[in-house]
Amino acid sequence: MPLLSPKTIKNTSVSHTVALVKQPPTIVKQSVKDYIVDPRDNIIIECEAKGNQFSWRRNGKFFNIVKDPRVTMRKRSGTLEIGFRSGGRPEDYEGEYQCFASNDHGVALSNKILLRVSKAPLWPKEVLEPVVVTEGSPLVSLQPPPGLPPPFTFWMNTMTPIPQDKRVSMGLNGDLYFSNVIAQDAYTDYSCNARFLFTHTIHDVMT
Repeated sequence: MPLLSPKTIKNTSVSHTVALVKQPPTIVKQSVKDYIVDPRDNIIIECEAKGNQFSWRRNGKFFNIVKDPRVTMRKRSGTLEIGFRSGGRPEDYEGEYQCFASNDHGVALSNKILLRVSKAPLWPKEVLEPVVVTEGSPLVSLQPPPGLPPPFTFWMNTMTPIPQDKRVSMGLNGDLYFSNVIAQDAYTDYSCNARFLFTHTIHDVMT
C-alpha cells in the first residue's frame, strides 16, 4: 500500500456540546476535626466550598459573625479569621464549629471542627524524696503532666540524655520504666523535660 502524502490527508474535527449541570455545593477544603491552635496567632477556621452563601454554627447554635468585631469571613469563602489585636482571649473561642455552604440547589456541611487552644501546664511545686528500690526490682518514674497537644518528653541526668534499651524505656505517656534496677542507675539528678510545640518552651522537673 503506497504511503499517503500530507496533501491527501484530510483534517476532520468533531464538535462537542458541553452542558453545564447545576449541582448543590461541595466542601473542598476545611480545618481538621481536632483543631489545636497556637494561642499567639489569629485563629483561622477553614471552609472552602462551591457555594454562594456561607454560615456557621458554634456549639450547635447559629454563630452570628456580624455581631462579633473580632470575627471576619473571607470574600467568596466561608473561612473565618478571629483576631485579637483589640483584646480578647483565644480561649473564649474554644468549642465545636460547623460550616454550612448553600446555593439554590442544596446545602453542604463541613465536618464538626473541635477548636482548642494549645496549653502548656505548669509543673507541680513539690519536694520529692529519694526513691529507694532493691537492686533487680522494676521501677516506674514520675509521669509528667499532660499538655495540649501532648508534649515531646525526654529524660536526662547529669545534663545528658538517658540512653534507652530493653531494660530502660519510656512509655507513650512520658513514664520512664526500669525493668530491673542496677547500681549504675543511682543518680540524684534525674529530670523529666517536656517540650511544648506551640509555646516553644521546655519545662523540667527533678525527680
